[in-house]
Amino acid sequence: MIGLPRNQNDAWGAQAQNWARVQQLTTRPAFQAVLSELDPWRERTLLDIGCGAGEFVRMASEAGAEASGVDTSEQLIGLARRHAPDAVFYIADMENLPFPDRNFSVVTAFNSLHFAADPTRLIAEVIRVTEPDGKIVTTTRGFPSECDTFDYFLELGALLPPDTLSGRPDLSDSETLETLFTEAGLQLSPLRVILCPWEYPDLETALRGLLSTGPAVRAIQYSGRSEVTRAVIRSIDPYRRDDGSYLLNNTCHCLVATRAEY
Repeated sequence: MIGLPRNQNDAWGAQAQNWARVQQLTTRPAFQAVLSELDPWRERTLLDIGCGAGEFVRMASEAGAEASGVDTSEQLIGLARRHAPDAVFYIADMENLPFPDRNFSVVTAFNSLHFAADPTRLIAEVIRVTEPDGKIVTTTRGFPSECDTFDYFLELGALLPPDTLSGRPDLSDSETLETLFTEAGLQLSPLRVILCPWEYPDLETALRGLLSTGPAVRAIQYSGRSEVTRAVIRSIDPYRRDDGSYLLNNTCHCLVATRAEY
């Protein structure tokens, strides 16, 4: 999703409207689950890291939170400011958050932490801006066996340039994230699995969404649009229904951590 280092900002901003209107919706079940789990929101202060077009920030703000979002994409932040006018948004790198220590009672990150160049620094930053006894909520993709979208990511991976961030911990894996959070002194609640299907009414809409993600844009820049489009169509073809719509069953793994009082 979002929250890439600044030099990768253009990848997420290139198709900001399509991402906001189509692909962001695939995370809505996770937004709703977290909103419900942490209710009530009134008088809470929220920071959403990698906030994209601001959908979760808007939901939390309407529930009563004093809500903020941060993302590196100027285009997505522009959409977020229009989408959630009562919230505050910042263009910033998630490894250098522009906030004082202990500033938020809830910090969320939906499928964004794995874009960090330095996971250790990132986790330290997240903890730094969270109040004692505050909640840190993250979601990651589910295991490959739980996600029809695995083929999509495999196809994109084959068309991306060599990974300059190889060798670092993979924060898209919930087990890795659990280990790093525990080592950082956070107290974890049991892992929660949330169903987050990717559903599209037709191929045109599917391509608008699936070609709008940062990795897809980078793959297009490296391998060409026609090659990436063919690969995406190939990856979702098994999930095409008789009426021409697509349903890719998918899960998110949700971790809720508490920063200990000290």
